[in-house]
Amino acid sequence: MTKNAAPDLLLIDGNSLAYRAFFALPESIATSTGEPTNALFGFASMLVKLYQDLGPVPTAVAWDAGMSGRNEVYPEYKAQRSKKPDLLRQQWPFLTDITTGFGYANVSLPGWEADDVIGTLATKARERKLRTVIVTGDRDQFQLIDPDDWVGVMATARGITETKVYDYAAVQERYGLPPEMIPDFYGLKGDTSDNIPGVPGIGDKTAAQLLQQFGDLETVLASVDQVSGAKRKQNLIDHAENARISRDLARIHTDLQIDLDLDALLAEKADAQALREVFHRFELRDPWRRLEPLLEEDGRPSGPEGEAVEAPERRVALDALAAALAEHDGAAPARVAVAVVEPTAAAQEESGQLFDPDAAEAAGEGADAEAAPDAPGAPLRFAVARLDDAGRPAELLLGGCATPGEVLAVLADRPLVCHDGKALAAGAGSGDRDVPPRLDHDTLLGAYVLEPQRRGYPLDELADEIGVTVTTDDPAGAAAVRVAMLAIHQRRLLDETGLMRLLREVELPLVDVLREMEREGVRLSVPRLNEVGDEVRAEIADLQARIHALAGREFTIGSPKQLGEVLFEELGLTKKRKGKTGFSTDARVLQQIRDEHEIVPLIERWRELSTLTKTYLDVLPKLAEADPRSRIHTTFQQTVAQTGRLSSTDPNLQNVPVRTSLGRRIRGCFEAEGENVLLSCDYSQVELRILAHYAEEETLRDAFREDRDVHTATATTVFGVTEDELDPGLRSKAKMVNYGIAYGLTDFGLAERLNIPRDEAREVIDAYFAQFTGVKRFIDATIEQAKEAGEVRTMFGRRRLIPELRARNPQMRSLGERLAVNTIIQGTAADIMKLAMIGVRRALDERGVRSRMVLTIHDELLVEGPADEMEGPDGVRALVEREMVAPWKHDPPLKVEGGVGRTWLEAK
Repeated sequence: MTKNAAPDLLLIDGNSLAYRAFFALPESIATSTGEPTNALFGFASMLVKLYQDLGPVPTAVAWDAGMSGRNEVYPEYKAQRSKKPDLLRQQWPFLTDITTGFGYANVSLPGWEADDVIGTLATKARERKLRTVIVTGDRDQFQLIDPDDWVGVMATARGITETKVYDYAAVQERYGLPPEMIPDFYGLKGDTSDNIPGVPGIGDKTAAQLLQQFGDLETVLASVDQVSGAKRKQNLIDHAENARISRDLARIHTDLQIDLDLDALLAEKADAQALREVFHRFELRDPWRRLEPLLEEDGRPSGPEGEAVEAPERRVALDALAAALAEHDGAAPARVAVAVVEPTAAAQEESGQLFDPDAAEAAGEGADAEAAPDAPGAPLRFAVARLDDAGRPAELLLGGCATPGEVLAVLADRPLVCHDGKALAAGAGSGDRDVPPRLDHDTLLGAYVLEPQRRGYPLDELADEIGVTVTTDDPAGAAAVRVAMLAIHQRRLLDETGLMRLLREVELPLVDVLREMEREGVRLSVPRLNEVGDEVRAEIADLQARIHALAGREFTIGSPKQLGEVLFEELGLTKKRKGKTGFSTDARVLQQIRDEHEIVPLIERWRELSTLTKTYLDVLPKLAEADPRSRIHTTFQQTVAQTGRLSSTDPNLQNVPVRTSLGRRIRGCFEAEGENVLLSCDYSQVELRILAHYAEEETLRDAFREDRDVHTATATTVFGVTEDELDPGLRSKAKMVNYGIAYGLTDFGLAERLNIPRDEAREVIDAYFAQFTGVKRFIDATIEQAKEAGEVRTMFGRRRLIPELRARNPQMRSLGERLAVNTIIQGTAADIMKLAMIGVRRALDERGVRSRMVLTIHDELLVEGPADEMEGPDGVRALVEREMVAPWKHDPPLKVEGGVGRTWLEAK
């Protein structure tokens, strides 16, 4: 058999691959409805990798259907194995759906194991001179490899797709034995995975040496007097019968009566339709993404309505689009689905328009609205699908090239269905108060609300999963049709799951709020930040020199491996956790050994400064200098966090530190423009207030109602002291427990954070729950409900699946418990902030003021505007504070703390 060449036949050990997939991947992998799929995902990934490497090879998959009588010969055979895990049992029936879709034969024989089925099929294939490869994780199948290499073994290694192919020579090289000696080899060494006993004290190396010396098992047993080592001799004498039994248990049967038509199998092909359906049914997106291009496309599944989506097409220029749509308007403008895509080379050539990226960028930044929409260099091709009452495309209007702003200007008054409305609006120009798109449905946000656990939401992928078939060849037209059909599907699911209100009242209205904030940006004083940067770089250089002097040599401080060598091997500091490259040097470890050597605080400071330099001091000035007004424009990510929290990228302005002096100096470089000022409004302990409400904990509620320090109230309650007797250490413990309790804080975590013994940390947590019984009841009830439902919901209905709660691994289950509680608390806080932003934006517009929101940082809003608009009972500050508490109607009330200043630091 030639290595790397596609064989004539593949024989796959189904049980081996399925178990490997299940145990190699997290049990938290599940569909959007909570069905476990880790085994299906791993198994499919293995088969896709084989298909990628070898192509469409005829394949039989063998499955266990008994013990082959081995348990009668040796009752302990495989007796140590536990029953099939419940999560694997749920997935097991669908494994054959995957193999059948590939055109593979599923083969089993009642009473027999897969090894013997494979052995028999391999023998038949060898007799027919078919080059055969066996795919398995069991090394005992090496015995099936023949000297002429008609049969080889592809052995699975680490992970789920790493393999190594063995031929006759490779087995000899690995064991020093020919493949036919493998049963004798197992006879001596045994096999713990199958509970094959072998001979005590004899492992792989010794077994191979004995067989090399004497030839076979029987000769070894007959030559015990020549074996070195008294203990080894005695074991061979005492366990000779077990050795023979072990050899027979390991020997694979090759003469079963199996009814498999090899000729029919050799002619079998993959069923692209069946594969698409099963991969989409179980949301195996990554394997499908790799497989789909390899399949012969012999038909695509029909759309949600059981038919291909086809609508009359019209070519229309942008200046005629409004009139074309108005022909069908009734009492109100008709809804439309809109899509803009980068023109393909073929589309450009057909229209005589050559796409110039540089000209496109210029057009996107400042295109003249009166310019001809199909002018060469215009960046995007557009299409608009006019929708009927059911939301289906009634007519497809195919346009030429135009900027998103030009398209949205024509569609300004129409309800729009699109995918990623914020990105669409991003191309609408940067003028003051651009007309936002009137979003009726956004399929990106719909997918996020339905499946917040997904890694991404590409339109084509989402449409493929529901089987949308498009007849048009126009890319923009196809996208518009897909958006329309996907919206129909999502609206049904949103209604069924009770998530439509979340989309309508929270996520869709938030789109334009975020887009306006992105357009506004926040001004940065580049000279001031450069001054800070110069000081920090000088301190980094000084720290590096001092660290090297204390270490006695130069080394790369940023290398965990080199740092570990210096700290633990050369300086002899206490070793803590072990990582991939040696003992861990992460922040928690350095905190624990900080008092052991003066080098440690210097390293911590070096890390802090280096991180801030790379993240902010080196990056932000360049971004500000690229903007004529020195304003930095972040991008808010609305569809990332499963809790619903917003994140910020390019750059991330939500992690600008505030607790360190340097972090505060960086915040002091963000300033209002011109004569404006900044208003910072921040929720006060919003998550603790939400916890107090859910737990119905009166001590916490009273502290918040009376505006007392909640950590002091907690400390006096838990530790039984008065406020006069309270010291900072007790308050610090109470504060840490307060903030950590909703995140599943453990005694280990509390001990690390407070640098106290673990038993003391356990006592603190126990004392907390003894006093705050409502919190304990809330946590327990939330976990129990999540186990039953497989999900949790925030107060505003946001859903998150918690498949980790069903895992066998205790650590994974513990993670699921923390996620369940945290999602309700943090997710509710995220929803409140989103509703607050919508309310603030609406109120500012109604008031007609010039002040605008420019940034959101988790629990904080930053507003910029004229100083004379900010203060007073009717000022912007009061308006913002009022709107931020408005979404919450429960006890205890929310509190917002606001401040005004020229810089972010002054306002904060």
